[in-house]
Amino acid sequence: MTKQIILSLALASILISACAPLPTPTPGPTATPAPPQPVEVRPGGFAAYVPVAVDVVPTAPAYTPDLDTVANPDLVAHLNDAQQAALEANGFVVVPQGYEQIYQIYQHADEAGIPAFVTTDAVLHGFHILYDYALRLAEMGHFIADLEALNQAMLEAAEADYAATGGPVHEAARQNLAFFAVATKLLAPGADVPAFVRDVVQEELALIEAHEGITFSPIFGYREDYSQYIPRGHYTRNEDFERYFRAMMWYGRMSFHLVNRDDPEAARRETRGALLVVRALYSGEAGGEPALDVWERIYEPTAFFVGTADDLTVYDYAAVADEVYGGLPDAATLADEAQLDEFIAAARQLRPPAIVGGYVTDQEDPEEVTMGFRFMGQRFIPDSYMFQQLVYDQVKGYRGGGEPFTLSPSQAGPIRGFPRGLDVPAVLGSARALEILTAEGDTDYDGYAEQLAKLQGEFAALPEEQWTANLYWNWLHTLRPLLRPEPAEGLEVKGEGGYPYFMQSPAWVDKDLHTWLGSWTELRHDTILYAKQSYAVMATSAMPEPEPARGYVEPQPEVYARLAALTAQMQTGLGGRGLLGDETGGKLERMEQLLLTLKIISEKELRGEGPTEEEYATIRSIGDTLEDLTTFSEEIEGEITSQADERMALVADVHTDPNTNQVLEEGVGDAFPIYVVVLVDGRQVVALGGVFSYYEFKWPIGDRLTDEAWQAMSPLPGRPAWTGSFIVGR
Repeated sequence: MTKQIILSLALASILISACAPLPTPTPGPTATPAPPQPVEVRPGGFAAYVPVAVDVVPTAPAYTPDLDTVANPDLVAHLNDAQQAALEANGFVVVPQGYEQIYQIYQHADEAGIPAFVTTDAVLHGFHILYDYALRLAEMGHFIADLEALNQAMLEAAEADYAATGGPVHEAARQNLAFFAVATKLLAPGADVPAFVRDVVQEELALIEAHEGITFSPIFGYREDYSQYIPRGHYTRNEDFERYFRAMMWYGRMSFHLVNRDDPEAARRETRGALLVVRALYSGEAGGEPALDVWERIYEPTAFFVGTADDLTVYDYAAVADEVYGGLPDAATLADEAQLDEFIAAARQLRPPAIVGGYVTDQEDPEEVTMGFRFMGQRFIPDSYMFQQLVYDQVKGYRGGGEPFTLSPSQAGPIRGFPRGLDVPAVLGSARALEILTAEGDTDYDGYAEQLAKLQGEFAALPEEQWTANLYWNWLHTLRPLLRPEPAEGLEVKGEGGYPYFMQSPAWVDKDLHTWLGSWTELRHDTILYAKQSYAVMATSAMPEPEPARGYVEPQPEVYARLAALTAQMQTGLGGRGLLGDETGGKLERMEQLLLTLKIISEKELRGEGPTEEEYATIRSIGDTLEDLTTFSEEIEGEITSQADERMALVADVHTDPNTNQVLEEGVGDAFPIYVVVLVDGRQVVALGGVFSYYEFKWPIGDRLTDEAWQAMSPLPGRPAWTGSFIVGR
């Protein structure tokens, strides 16, 4: 099932409210019509996904943890009574003792001769660093320069259209001129702005700089959420990133609508403007190259990283223009009202956006206010789509029965204005995620059960081709094995063969869910600029040193296999386009080989076989390996990093509720150590590893958190209550 089929099954989304016109400009001369410009069809695709096979029937030897007989009792002595009890009962325990980097836990284990427990958390975090840094390097080395050239070309094209047209086309050209002038100033603050749009551009820039929340756009007249322009994610690391963030956020969010019932002329003006933009892309040059080539050098790689645009694109409008006009119309042809209305009618038959990207009320018709063109539209991501379908107004009023997700009673409203991170694993089949949501009152809303069931059906029917279409979907695909309903399907008696003892505990289900949420939070952080965020609809209502230790790998071969395939796909796709330098490409190659080794070791463990001495050495040195993979040369780090990257703690806002003027923040804190009782050479030993710490909380819309603010926050919000099943201590 393709994304389009998902969207056709979904209820229509809601986007941005009605528009108001710019002040009436002085008309210019009318141009002579020219023949429509033919449309060139461009091929798609970026890099194929090659799966890594896993074939193992779990037959690990049975054991029951006994702390009195473990080979390294001195390590256990560092735990308090409650932690020791949990370790013996469940076979593992997580201790809330923070480490700034997860690899530091493994380096400590190696130095102290403690057996290492290699976790999925550790390698997933390592992949996040490689993904995030590869994106940073592509932006810094390629996209920013291309965007600067594109801005200049589009600004010049808009100015030429403004000078050569009259009447309603002139008004559309003026709006385009202001639109591109804002982006140009955001990326290059010293750039000149044409005098005839200078005032309105300055008004727009002032709102972006203030980033206080939702208000009317001086250029477009509809409401925009200016809090979205707060640079966050990795875009706080230097001024170039900050400027790029704001400019791309502007291009990703501002829409040229097809319909406006309150002001049809506003929709016509925006549609004319969009067609002028498309023609300029197809016919113009940027930095001596075809403008569309430059646009695609930004769009296509970011589509590979994150996904395709949720809104209508240059390709969509070019195709409809070919149908209606016989090609791309020039400025004079756009003056024809009848043909323009024919174009609007035809374009409205295309897919609607699936994610509400801004302010809209429950009194508006979704089909009429969502559709339109965005120059570099934010991308469809499956989790935002899920969120959109599980908040107001797709899900209605609160029925009671439990206390919905809240930090204080005053934040619990009558509607489901906020999703939960747990909603995504619930859609993907996690019975435990749904159990937690139900117990905490977050399913007690009219329509939630029905919407969840619909989503579960849609996503269960998707083929692997959809899950591996780009790096974002593929990252989620990699995490799916962590969400199996039971930790060891088909295993009837705890401790009797199959999976290791610790994986058969209900607490391990929670640990896997926690790993999923931590890695997903890193994904949302890395893609915060490009991923389209969901919106709720606005309601009008130390040990002695022994001989080298033999450690253990968390036996999740499917996760390691999928992550290895994802890493290879990333290396092929980006390397083939010249977007990976030697250093990054080499790290991705070494990460792939490490993951394949971990897959082999975990398969051996599940078959009851022991690793080789070389494989034990890989486990023992995992801390240094991860540090090497996630630490770059001074030349690179000096360009794309800051002090905030010295810690793994990060934060990302993932949803906006205009009813409460709050956002949903997902945070990863410092790494926590995990102690696990495992069998090594037939003896029980306690191994030490590292896992995520995860937080979810609401926060004011005008103060969307940066990594720096999150790392400085004290005290931190409380951890989710359900994590008490495996995180023991304060």
